[in-house]
Amino acid sequence: MYRTVPYNVLTYSDNKFYQLVEERCGKDVLEFMKILGISSAQSLLGVENLLNWLEFNTEQLRVIKKKLAFQHDNGFLEVKWGIRHSLESFIQDLQQINNDHQYSIELISSEHVILSSRFLEKHSILKSLVHLYEILDDRSTENQSEHVSFLASFLDNLSKNLCSSKNAYRHNEHILQFATAFYILGGRMAYEFIRLNIPGILPSIATLHRLQLGKELRINEAEFRFDHLMKHINSLKTTIAFVSEDCTTVIKKISYDTFTDSFIGFSIPLKNGIPIKLHYQTDYFEQLRQWFANEDRAPLINIHMIQPITQNDIVPIPFLLCAYGTTNRCESIDIIRRWLWIFEENWSRNIRIVGFSTDGDPKYLRAMRLITGWFGSLPNIQLNSHKDAFHINIPKEWNWYFLGDRHLFLCFQDATHLCTKLRNRLLSRTATLIVGHNGVSIDHLSILIRKVSKLQHGLLKSDIFLHDRQNFNACVKICSDSVIKSLVNVPDSQGTIMYLRLIRSIMIAYIDKETNLMDRLYHAWFSVFICRCWYFWLHNTSIDELDTALSALNHPTSKRQKQCSKNQFFITNNAYYSIEINAHQLTYLILLVIENKLPREATNIHLFSSQPCEGMFRSARSMSGAFSSVVNFSVQEFLHRVQKLSILNSIKTKNEFTSNNCSLQFPKHHKQAKKFKSFTSTIQDTSFLNIKMIETVVSRAFNDATNLLFGFGITKSINEEKLRSMNEFNDYIKQLLKTKMNSMDFSDLLQETDEISNSKYDIDKEESETTETYSKKSFDDVQTETLTGVRVFDTVQPEFIKSYFEIEIAGRKKFIHKQTACWLLTEQRSILSNDRLVRMIQK
Repeated sequence: MYRTVPYNVLTYSDNKFYQLVEERCGKDVLEFMKILGISSAQSLLGVENLLNWLEFNTEQLRVIKKKLAFQHDNGFLEVKWGIRHSLESFIQDLQQINNDHQYSIELISSEHVILSSRFLEKHSILKSLVHLYEILDDRSTENQSEHVSFLASFLDNLSKNLCSSKNAYRHNEHILQFATAFYILGGRMAYEFIRLNIPGILPSIATLHRLQLGKELRINEAEFRFDHLMKHINSLKTTIAFVSEDCTTVIKKISYDTFTDSFIGFSIPLKNGIPIKLHYQTDYFEQLRQWFANEDRAPLINIHMIQPITQNDIVPIPFLLCAYGTTNRCESIDIIRRWLWIFEENWSRNIRIVGFSTDGDPKYLRAMRLITGWFGSLPNIQLNSHKDAFHINIPKEWNWYFLGDRHLFLCFQDATHLCTKLRNRLLSRTATLIVGHNGVSIDHLSILIRKVSKLQHGLLKSDIFLHDRQNFNACVKICSDSVIKSLVNVPDSQGTIMYLRLIRSIMIAYIDKETNLMDRLYHAWFSVFICRCWYFWLHNTSIDELDTALSALNHPTSKRQKQCSKNQFFITNNAYYSIEINAHQLTYLILLVIENKLPREATNIHLFSSQPCEGMFRSARSMSGAFSSVVNFSVQEFLHRVQKLSILNSIKTKNEFTSNNCSLQFPKHHKQAKKFKSFTSTIQDTSFLNIKMIETVVSRAFNDATNLLFGFGITKSINEEKLRSMNEFNDYIKQLLKTKMNSMDFSDLLQETDEISNSKYDIDKEESETTETYSKKSFDDVQTETLTGVRVFDTVQPEFIKSYFEIEIAGRKKFIHKQTACWLLTEQRSILSNDRLVRMIQK
C-alpha cells in the first residue's frame, strides 16, 4: 500500500525526498532520478515527460534502462507497467498538492490575508502552530497519530470557537466526550475553573447535561437495562458474560424523581423474585403519607453487575444492569427466579450468561446449592432440563465429583469474601479450631510477631488484632509465604500453618490473575480435600475426645465449659459449602472449555466474583469531590452517581475497544499497569487440556492433602473406617454429606412466597383503581397563606403539574411539589457513618 504524500512535500529535498521516492516508486526509479539530478519535489515537477529520457543512449542510462523497461528487437522501448503506474501516480499527487498550494495563495491574496514577518514575530504562537501541524502531517503519514490526533481536533475546535461569539460556540463529538469525562472525574469546581479561564475550550455544564449526561444511559430504580447491555456486549464483539450481585448500606431517605414521576427510597417489592419497576407512583398526598407510615425505607441498595468475557488483553469494564432499594428480606427461591429471568432475557438477546456470583449470604448460598444440585434439589423446577443448559460428559470413576453433568449456568461464591470469612474464623475467640492433635490459633501469629523480626514476616499487630473484619489485605499478609515459613519455628504451629495454606490455596485458585489453569485446579481441590479430611475426622471423633484434645493443647477455651457442638471445632458450614461449590464449578468450567462449549477466555476465573459490585460501591463513594468528606448516599444519590460512572465507562470502552483516530487516553494506577502487563499472558492455550490431566491433578491434590494431615492423626480415623483408597474415602464423604446436608425446595417457578405476596405489595388493577378514592389533603392548622422557602404555589404550569400534589391550606387550593411533600413527611433525618466499620454495625 502506497504511503500517502504529506501536505508539505513541496519542501522535501535530498535524503528526505529520496526516501519518499523509494517508498512510492522503488529503488530503480530512485536511481533513475539520481542519474537525472532530480533531488527535490520542485525539480521533479519541472521535468516534462520524465520517462522519455530513457530513449537516450548513454552509458549512464544503459543499466537502469534494462531495469525500468523492455527493449524490443525493433528498438522500441516499453516502460514496465507497474513502474509507469507508480511514477505517474506519484507525480499526479505532487501536482495536486501544488495546485492546492497555488489556490490557497490566490485565496489569501484575494482576501488580503497576507501575513507579514513582523506579524508572525508579534504572534509567535502562529509559528509554533505551523510547526506543530507540520509534525502532525508527518506523523499522520507514518501511522503515528494516535496520541496527537485528539490534540489537533482539540486545537481546531478551540480556534473556531474563539473566532465566534459565545452563543455560537460549537463542540465536536470528541470534545464532548473529553468534557464529559473531565466533568465526571474532576467534578464541577475543576470543570468550571478550566472553562472560565480558557474560553471556548469546554461547553457549559447545562449544555453538557443536555447533550451528553441527559441523553442516554439513564439509570432508573429497578429497571433492568438489557437493551443497553446488548449494545455494550456487541461493541465488545463477544456473546458471553458473568453476573454478580451484592448490596451495600445507604442512607434511608425518600426522594422524588421527576423523570419517572416516582418516589425512590422505599424497599422495592418483588414479584417472582423480580423488583417491580415504578411501584411507588401516586398523585395523592394521602397515599404518600400512608407509604411513609407503613412501608419500609430501604436500608440497602442491591445491584446486578455484568462482566463481559472477551478475547482482548484489556479486561472490559463491568456493566451495571440494575439497582434498587431493598431490605434484603427474600427467600432463596426468589433469587433463583430472578437469576433464571435474567438468564432468559439475556439469552433472547444472544447473550450467554455463564454464571452468577455473590458474597456468601446464606440465602444466596442456599440458592446456589439448589441450582447446582450440591446436596439440594428443586423437584418442581427442572433447571437442568432446560433446552439451553450446558451438558458435558462426567467420567463415572470421578466419585470425588459430587455434581451432575447438566447445568443451566454456573455459580461461584466470591473468593475474596470467602478468604475473609476463613480469616475471621481464625480470629474468633468463640470458635476452637482443632485438626487432629493440633490446634489452629491466632496465638501462634501473635508469638511470631513478638519473637521474630518483622523483616522476616512483615506482620503488624493490627494485621491479626484488627477491627475491620473485611480487610482483605490483612488476610493476604497473614497467609503469605514468608509468614508460613516463619511459623515453622513457632512451637505447635502445624495446625495454624495448615489453615493458612488452606486460605492461600483459595487465593491462588480463584483470585490470583497469573495462576495457570492446572494450578488453579490443583489448589481448588487441595482446599476441598483438606476440608473433607477435617470434616471426616470431626464426624468420627466424640465430643469428649475433642474436649480432651482441647485440654491437652492448653487452649483458653478448655478452661471454660465443655463444648456441646462439633461446629465450634470446624470452619463455618457457609465457608465449607462455598469451597466445595467453587471447586466443582471450576472443574465443570474447564470441561466446558475442553469440549469447546465455551471459548478459552472463559477460564479467566478471577473475573467470576462479586468484586465488580464492590468496585462499583467504592467508585460511587469516591465521587463526592475534592472538597467534600461525604462518602455515603441515599438510593437516589447512588443512582445519580452510578449514572455518571456508566457514562464514563461507556466513553472508556469506546476509546479502548474501538478504532478511533481521536481516541482519549485514560490514566491507570501503576499497580494496575503492572497487573495488565502480567495479565496479557493468562489467557492460555487450552488445546492441551484433557480428562487425564484433570484426574492427575486432582489425585495429586488428594495425596498432598492427606500427606499434610498424616502427622495430625487424622489418617488414623480413615484407616479405622477401612477407607484404603481415594475412591472409598470420597464415597464415604458423599454419603455423609447427603445424610447431613441434603435440602429440597418444592416451590414452583411462578409461585410467590408468603413473605413477598402480601396485600400491601399487590399491584393489580383493582388496587390501582382504589387509590383514586384518596381525597385532597387539608392543612387546616396552617394560619398563613404565604409560605416562604418551600415549593407551595397557587398555580402550576400544565407541563409541570405531574410533579405536584393538590392540597388545601387554610381552605384554599394549593400545589405542593412532591419533593417538598417528602420533606414534610420526613420526621427524622437518617444518619449513616462515614466509617465503614460503624456502617456494618448500623447495617
